[in-house]
Amino acid sequence: MLIFGRYLLTNYLKVLALAVFSFISILLVSRLEEITHYASMGAKPLYLVRFILYQIPYILPIAIPISCLLSALILFQKLSFNQELTALRAGGFSLKKIISPILIAAFFLSLTSLYISSELATASHLATRKMVYELCSINPLLLLQNAKIGKLQDAYVQMEPVKNGEAIENLIVALHTPSQERMSLCLVKQIGIGSKELKANQISLISSSATRTEHAVDHLIIENQKSMHASSSELASFLYPKGWKIANDHLKLSLLRIRGRQLNKVIQSGGASAKTKRMYKKCHTEMIRRCSFGLATFTFTLLGVAFGMEISRNRTKRGLFIVLGLAALSLISFFVGKEFDHLIWIASFLFLFPHLLIIIASTWTLRRVSRGIE
Repeated sequence: MLIFGRYLLTNYLKVLALAVFSFISILLVSRLEEITHYASMGAKPLYLVRFILYQIPYILPIAIPISCLLSALILFQKLSFNQELTALRAGGFSLKKIISPILIAAFFLSLTSLYISSELATASHLATRKMVYELCSINPLLLLQNAKIGKLQDAYVQMEPVKNGEAIENLIVALHTPSQERMSLCLVKQIGIGSKELKANQISLISSSATRTEHAVDHLIIENQKSMHASSSELASFLYPKGWKIANDHLKLSLLRIRGRQLNKVIQSGGASAKTKRMYKKCHTEMIRRCSFGLATFTFTLLGVAFGMEISRNRTKRGLFIVLGLAALSLISFFVGKEFDHLIWIASFLFLFPHLLIIIASTWTLRRVSRGIE
């Protein structure tokens, strides 16, 4: 039994390692735009390597379950095709003993996946956000180039980036302030950064405002400057005054539970707002989402084991279609569940129901195989 278990685990883990490496490569390519954007910010090569490495733990919780499914499916299809499965059962091995080494390995892999999604992925995601924010704080011109990072509201920004974010040309900033009924237009021929200081050339500032009186008068102010010097930190604080918030997917499981308990105390006191209650529900759905990641590793392996076995002489693709359907349902439910993270019961159903469905379908199939029913 020891030799047989080692044989199964060796073949299972070989395919698993290859599949994980392949999925990491594919998912990194899908994040290539984000990586190239970070490189275009002028990040040093060492920073860029760290940024790429930080993406891997964030990818693994999805890559591991799918890789386990493919590995188990290929392994038991191979055992069935080479009649090894028939030989083992004829030699007195029960179906439970045959699949137990793989399921035990899947159980420990599920714990590993849970640890990665709860600890490593959150830490890497937080480190990535810190790196981007620190780089943008050092060089505020990057905030102007990235609309997602900059927090300018009611503004239009257009520019021609040059020199990897170290300087920009033909900057146009149009800003509208509704509360003051004020419009401002700023034109800069060239602006660059050096030694933590901004240097701008050929600046034109046009601003207008309307005074609400009986005789309304429109005021137009035009100002031209040949050059200007200012601290880069001042522009960074203006563009990003509040910094960035630590979301639930930045927190480790222990810290997420602490946040949940603190929000629960506020709710129990009776002075909680609708936003606080919403945040409390999101904490719970985030914990369920991470448990779903760990559970997916085991259930996907069980799915591959059950539908990878073929005892019929006439080979069909029915099992393959069932596997694809259940795996697709699980992934779709996961992504849809993230959109309903403020509704605990709906999100929990979407995160957990596909796993229950996979366990029922796989157990039913294994019982039929053990009885010799096609």
